[in-house]
Amino acid sequence: MKKLTQYLAKAQLALGSICLVVFVLATLVQVISRYLGISMLWTEEVAVNAFIWAMFLGAAVMVREKQHFSFGVLTDKLTGVKKSILVIVQNVIMLVFCILCSIYSIEITDVFWNSKWISIPGFKQGYVWLALPVTFISSSLYLLENIYDELKKFYWFKGYSWN
Repeated sequence: MKKLTQYLAKAQLALGSICLVVFVLATLVQVISRYLGISMLWTEEVAVNAFIWAMFLGAAVMVREKQHFSFGVLTDKLTGVKKSILVIVQNVIMLVFCILCSIYSIEITDVFWNSKWISIPGFKQGYVWLALPVTFISSSLYLLENIYDELKKFYWFKGYSWN
């Protein structure tokens, strides 16, 4: 499981980086074209959609790195078993949320799959909406990994392995 999530996180970071480059380039083209008096309507939509993908992919990886959601006030004050229990409870709450969001994001992606981009009608809006299920499904995997890693800290769980 660890190797799968490492590979998935690297792929998401790479794709997110590409999306950020596309965002910057599209924004640059938009600024230059407006300065020159040329109307390029597609640049805004490309920039926004690339940014959406970059942010959602980055958010999923931050869940894996335990840098996204937490109740730091409580977690920082606790140690040992109490801290591990709190971290597991937080991760389970987030996992339930991500599973529910996965289900509904798949539905909404299906609904909007054949919608067209306004400026580039040949592109389907569904590919933009696909960022949601990709993010929530991968976040669910990362949360399962984080829960497993936290459970390994308990003496009664030492013998179990996913690798």
